[in-house]
Amino acid sequence: MATENFPKTKEALSIKGSQSTVVTLKVVKNIGIITIDYAPVNALSQAVRTGLVLAVESLETNDDVKVIIIRCQGKTFIAGADIKEFGKPATEPYLPDVVNTIEACRKPVIASLFGTTLGGGFEVALACHYRIALSTAKVGMPEVNLGLIPGAGGTQRLMRILGPEQALEMITSGRHISVTKFSGSNLFDFIVEDKVVENKLAASELPQSELPESELDKQSKIFALQLIRENNLTPCRVGEMSVNSQDFDWQAAKFNIIKKARGKQAPVVAFDVLEQTQKMNINDGMAYEREKFLQLRASEQSAALIHAFAAEKQAAKLSSKAQPIDVINVGIIGGGNMGSGIATCFLAAHFNVQLIEQSNEALEAGLARIRNNFASNVKRGRMSQSASDICLAKLTASIDYQSLSHCDLVLEAVFENIDVKKELFKKVVSVCKAETVLATNTSYLDIDEIAASISRPEQLVGMHFFSPANIMKLLEIVKADKTSEQVIATAMQVGKKLKKVSVLVGVCFGFAGNRMYTRYGREVQQMLLEGAKVEQIDNAMTNWGMAMGPLAVQDMSGIDIGHSARSAQPFPAHDKGYFKAAATMVEANRLGRKTQAGFYQYDENGKNHHAAEVETLLFEEAQQLGIKQRTFSDEDIVQRALFALICEGFALLKAGIVQRMSDIDVIWLHGYGFPRYKGGPMFQARQMGKAQVEQKLAELREEFGDEIWPVVNVDLLG
Repeated sequence: MATENFPKTKEALSIKGSQSTVVTLKVVKNIGIITIDYAPVNALSQAVRTGLVLAVESLETNDDVKVIIIRCQGKTFIAGADIKEFGKPATEPYLPDVVNTIEACRKPVIASLFGTTLGGGFEVALACHYRIALSTAKVGMPEVNLGLIPGAGGTQRLMRILGPEQALEMITSGRHISVTKFSGSNLFDFIVEDKVVENKLAASELPQSELPESELDKQSKIFALQLIRENNLTPCRVGEMSVNSQDFDWQAAKFNIIKKARGKQAPVVAFDVLEQTQKMNINDGMAYEREKFLQLRASEQSAALIHAFAAEKQAAKLSSKAQPIDVINVGIIGGGNMGSGIATCFLAAHFNVQLIEQSNEALEAGLARIRNNFASNVKRGRMSQSASDICLAKLTASIDYQSLSHCDLVLEAVFENIDVKKELFKKVVSVCKAETVLATNTSYLDIDEIAASISRPEQLVGMHFFSPANIMKLLEIVKADKTSEQVIATAMQVGKKLKKVSVLVGVCFGFAGNRMYTRYGREVQQMLLEGAKVEQIDNAMTNWGMAMGPLAVQDMSGIDIGHSARSAQPFPAHDKGYFKAAATMVEANRLGRKTQAGFYQYDENGKNHHAAEVETLLFEEAQQLGIKQRTFSDEDIVQRALFALICEGFALLKAGIVQRMSDIDVIWLHGYGFPRYKGGPMFQARQMGKAQVEQKLAELREEFGDEIWPVVNVDLLG
């Protein structure tokens, strides 16, 4: 059972202390109003929890108060737990104490919702006897995103109100859902439209000096006054409701949840809690829920997901205090797949975009790609047609570089050739403002060399988008030797507006992400030569949690693309097998899906199949190189691939290419399909500990040499 005891009713709770400064109360016309004001999102800190309990207790014993309203100041109702308390020991009152105190209150309690009411905040709202919400508000149970489930009655009360099907969907998806989706359900007693017809009779009962500022506050008070006038003062407690699950197919739901979870524990545990507690009373159900919540809170998956959440916030922070340039007008040079995807990102974020191409024919093709991207968004329900039209109205196109003269940021996404890019930026510098930020989307080329070729090297920065640019969230901001701090700050701010996860990195071949990916790919390719099979490698990595197998990825992107990029650099003389598997495929014209033959064979429907020819080709190549083949276990494969990433990650830290270990994790979580619930390669290293990592790297160094597995400093692991 749970290691944490909490009172089941308000009577069992006793908290001493004075009124919290973040929770205040007042009485207006027999209505007790509790206001939470804890910027920025009214999170459930210990002070807020204490203040809520004391306020409810105070108003419950106040004979002048008939109804209580819980509201928030600022931009949202309670948006969840306080991230400042993550990783710290829990302090009283625990959230279950708080919600039970609210629900047990003998006077009706109304929750007044706006903004995003999430997690524990939503559990507070569910414990209230009535819920009123602004029509623009959203609610959600996002705990699964941190490897958790609701732990303060959320599973129990939500299942009682909505039934198991909707409750499971909300809890296991973690999505934020508009309150209007619940119109007609028991979840909300009243949804306040932006322009609601005022109940003048009820409003007239309020003193003019006490009229609320917002429509939501006004309607919440009117609702409370109506309860008083009608003497309808018996609390409607969700906890006293029963669960209607007789027509629900639990077995089918379990199958679907396990399939969607793809190795994540929390959604499966959420299902177990709902299934096991469907016939329990609220107290027993909450006790079972809390037990499972505490087990998840102590799990490695939850630690990994909380680490990922914190790492993303840390990656956005810069040591410099430079003020960014306000970017409104953006020039995009190149309308190919990458350029059109980047333009789509900027348009969706409501920037003005000037597209540049070298010919009218190429320009029309680029415009068509952008329009198709937006049409796809509309078709998939990601935006409305009117929203798409508004975005596209901000797009202009030209083949004349002079049309970039008004741009605040110009970004190129042209052919990956350094001479082409140098000439391009010389043209851009000649027509743009002195303060215009110049950005290159190169994946591998030396940005310092490009910067040295222009008169404003301090204005040049790398903005490395990942393909498809309008879908992938990762954005590497690459600081060249002379890039100004203001330009870096601007690029990071732009990334935030694009809703990208931006990470600052330095200049080297492949920067941080692709340099590590090359090292990961090298190890995969080497294992092929050593006897591991194509399907075995991909299955081992996907079963471990990777979004796709590394060889299936190469087939999809084109084996020749990576081969061509690597060929621009001299192959390491000490590594005789360096990407020889890929080179063998290219020589055999097995380039991947585009030739229906790569590491796999592809049929006319695009389905992949085992390719016996590949095994023969790889065996012959290994024989020629004098590489002995052996049998691999899945664990062998995962260990080699993971330690390749860890080793290269420490090399990047030593070279100053990344600022922190956690930045590497962010890059791999958002750019390369690393399972979020495993935290990232450097998180995995931290979990193993310094001694284990050092020992494994020493074993690999002993077997393969220190040129491939160099000595790295793992002291950061503690």
